[in-house]
Amino acid sequence: MMQGKAVLALWIDIDPAECEECDDWYVNRHIADRVALPGWRRARRFRAVQDTRPTTMALYEVEQPEDLASDAYLRLQRNADATDIRMRSTFRNVVRDTFKLRHSSGTGEGGVMLSLRFQPRAATVPDEAVALAIRDEVIPALEALHGVVAVHLLQQAPEFRDIHDRHRKSGCDDARAAWVLLVEATRDRYAQTADKLLRYWPDGQALGLSNGEPGLYALMYAA
Repeated sequence: MMQGKAVLALWIDIDPAECEECDDWYVNRHIADRVALPGWRRARRFRAVQDTRPTTMALYEVEQPEDLASDAYLRLQRNADATDIRMRSTFRNVVRDTFKLRHSSGTGEGGVMLSLRFQPRAATVPDEAVALAIRDEVIPALEALHGVVAVHLLQQAPEFRDIHDRHRKSGCDDARAAWVLLVEATRDRYAQTADKLLRYWPDGQALGLSNGEPGLYALMYAA
């Protein structure tokens, strides 16, 4: 289960020459600063499995959506120092957005995460219909798969991303994501089975699942 009602999520390629230093910075500085904030419950960072791009994913879970734009967090954004800025300069192909949690269920945490960013046909499928179809039809089918231990549905909350961009020193042109399905599994092959189910879902075209951007990630670090 997610540990809150909202999520900041990022998918990032990092300059290979900077990976080790960036990993240290994430653990000892970046993540540590964020999980110390009021309302920030958990941070998890993942590395890509197989040919997934971008090659890393990070999830920051917060108690309430408003915690994504708290004074304490925005202060971190404004006070980024030279090291923070240099590490950020090693990022490539960044997708970054803020989300409200529309659904979270499961029996535990998996070591492998399938991430599917998708965009429904907005003109024909209202947001509530998307959430209802995913929650009542797709998620039960995912949960029935062997090795799947948790499933989460995120919907973009652009108002918080917009606030972040007004305070950031870089990255305001990062790509965005409308919806995200996260499937936690115990092994790579079980997450891959979930990916196939989503790609061939009967209403996958209308929901945007068939043409979504999948990624398979293994957990690196959680705090």
